Amino acid sequence: MAQSWSEKAPFNDWWYWSECLVKRLKTIGELYGENGDSERAEIAKAWAKRLKDNCMVPVKEARKGTKTPEQKATLKKLEEEAIYSAAGMFREMLENFPFMSSSIQDFLGVNWEDVGYKEEKEEEDEDEEHGRKKKKKGESETDKRITELFWGPKIRQDEGIRSGEVKDGGLPGILYNLLKAEKTASNRAPTEYGQAMLASAAQHGLATTMAQMEKMGIQVNFKPGSSM
Repeated sequence: MAQSWSEKAPFNDWWYWSECLVKRLKTIGELYGENGDSERAEIAKAWAKRLKDNCMVPVKEARKGTKTPEQKATLKKLEEEAIYSAAGMFREMLENFPFMSSSIQDFLGVNWEDVGYKEEKEEEDEDEEHGRKKKKKGESETDKRITELFWGPKIRQDEGIRSGEVKDGGLPGILYNLLKAEKTASNRAPTEYGQAMLASAAQHGLATTMAQMEKMGIQVNFKPGSSM
């Protein structure tokens, strides 16, 4: 399903991408900390906590149930407040993403375009002692955290920060599109995965990972618009 960015996204979409951003920020915090920048590590962790805490307000309210008109009205109000706060944090992140991406590439000595997923090729060599072939180790593998930071999980490669620039897509492009759609006068339109998250929350607990959506057979395509 292609997302229509002329429609405001519902809370569940904002919640999903907030959770995605929380994961990237935690990795950023770890990498800064491991490379001697404790100040920026703490800032990244604080951003992650703010994002998570923000979305948990309506989530906790939803757990109480929405059977009455009053409960529904309260939940809707809390969702709108959470979206408003998330939008402010997303704008802040878009301003900082390019620097974050660049600085992490610099101190790790990598290029974001080069640490993406590649086809796995197995090389084999002859085991002289036993006369059979054994696997030959190639170049050292890139830290999985680094690959996921820049490219997202293998099945969701629009969830990485890439260069940090909106023009290069990934998470910055998605956040930009969410914010751009908020300027429209249209109502919030539920998406397939948003509905799936609600159904899963009722049946199996809160679904906040794309892996759970994939398990349910929901294919989601949140790519930046062609104008990006």
